[in-house]
Amino acid sequence: MARSLNAWMGQALAALALLVSAGAWAQAGAYPNRPVKIIVPSAPGGPADIILRTINARMADELKQPVVLEYRPGASGTIALNSVARSPADGYTLVLVSETHTAAESLYPKRGYSMEKDLAPVAMLASMPSVLVVNKNLPVKSVAELLALAKAQPGKLSFASGGNGNVYHLAAELMQQKANVRFLHVPYSQASTGRTDLLAGQVDMMFDALVSMQPQITAGTVRALAVTSAQRLPSLPGVPTIAEAGVPGYEMEIWFGLMAPPGVSPQVLNRLNDVISAAVQDKAVVAQFTAGAMTPLVATPQTFADLIRVSIGKWADVVKAGAVKVD
Repeated sequence: MARSLNAWMGQALAALALLVSAGAWAQAGAYPNRPVKIIVPSAPGGPADIILRTINARMADELKQPVVLEYRPGASGTIALNSVARSPADGYTLVLVSETHTAAESLYPKRGYSMEKDLAPVAMLASMPSVLVVNKNLPVKSVAELLALAKAQPGKLSFASGGNGNVYHLAAELMQQKANVRFLHVPYSQASTGRTDLLAGQVDMMFDALVSMQPQITAGTVRALAVTSAQRLPSLPGVPTIAEAGVPGYEMEIWFGLMAPPGVSPQVLNRLNDVISAAVQDKAVVAQFTAGAMTPLVATPQTFADLIRVSIGKWADVVKAGAVKVD
């Protein structure tokens, strides 16, 4: 009797597993049947917003549902990521993430979530190159000359950033550690104020997005010494990378992607990855990205997960070595 009962239980469990599996496939097949929401951890108008607005219509066309952007800035994005980590795992709530948020893993120990454990990679979107610029009156024309001046005057050359722990603060910190120099950090509540002071000569230099500094570089009001990416940029062919200009191993390029709550079915994740990857490769989207000095990125969820892991480790080392603290 026991054997027959066990056999029946085994058959029942197998049948139940088939039903659950079928249900999951049915759910994935019907996805989406209502609007998809993307939480944006920054204010409207920034690079993240521009990227999402550029691909929004393509995503909506493919999904046959509206894609709604909801803005939740604050605490370097940790508020937004924390809320999405606790959202239903149904594929209807996504969050935009970037290099900034991997650094926040070390800067905000009480943030309440882990990007690797509590969020699921969906797809990558684009990367945004950055540039090291100096005030036009600073007597340096290369990274080598800048480093020589910094070593002659340790702690006196100043750089602006959008605040302690800001990704461009960390870009400068990375350079200091690799080149064994020390600059003076001048944090601002807004990067735009730092740019104004750079132009006025109140600070000596700044790491910033190329899209933000391109007009000033073209006008000659600042001098571009190097780009932070691994390769030279087509829009600045005569400007070397920091690595080739005298700081071997230096590389920092801000990337953007989308993540979901943990537990979203693989079918839904793959569907989203296909839709988003197609959107960022659309010819019109590529043209808009290129005009904004951005590069489309396509990656599987696993490749994206690997990048997140490496990025978290990289910035953890920088934060620890520089004893970086947020405000």
